[in-house]
Amino acid sequence: MSTAVDEPGVDTPGLAGVTRGELLRAALKVGLLGFGGVMPLARRVFVDECRWLTDREFAQLIGISQVLPGPNVVNLAVIIGSRAQGVPGALVTLTGILFVPVMLLVVLATFYASVAQTGVVQGALAAGSAAGAGLILGTATRLLVHTRPPLRGLATGASAFVAIGILQWPLLLVLPALIALAIAWEWSASR
Repeated sequence: MSTAVDEPGVDTPGLAGVTRGELLRAALKVGLLGFGGVMPLARRVFVDECRWLTDREFAQLIGISQVLPGPNVVNLAVIIGSRAQGVPGALVTLTGILFVPVMLLVVLATFYASVAQTGVVQGALAAGSAAGAGLILGTATRLLVHTRPPLRGLATGASAFVAIGILQWPLLLVLPALIALAIAWEWSASR
């Protein structure tokens, strides 16, 4: 019996035949151009440009990526690389997506240490935060329109927003409760 590990790309047909070079180029592009709000760019590269994933597959992989430890886009890249080329593909996409940002971060951290307390820098950081929030909302809206999740999925997302974003409850308490609730809802809906 074969598994997804034995046959890379079996869970996402669009990844069948994708080479390690193609994985590296796409991951480098996301890593290079997506400093900060990366998810919208990752969607454009993996769904629109490369056509490796559908919107639904992308949304499913984001869901998996969000419950794993680590940055969502890095988890997403590792999953895509793994499905396309197994462990070597995962390592290639991990390297590609992190290489440019890590190098830029070293340079920026060195520079930032010398100018961190100036008013211009403080204002730029506030503006960058607002832009990042807008990118997240735009991506979420686009995914909702294209994937049309069931009402129970929308209720789970709204519950997470209220509990964490508004009530400021701890993520480590809310997440396990919502995962258990989502599993129960899906199990009940499948019966």
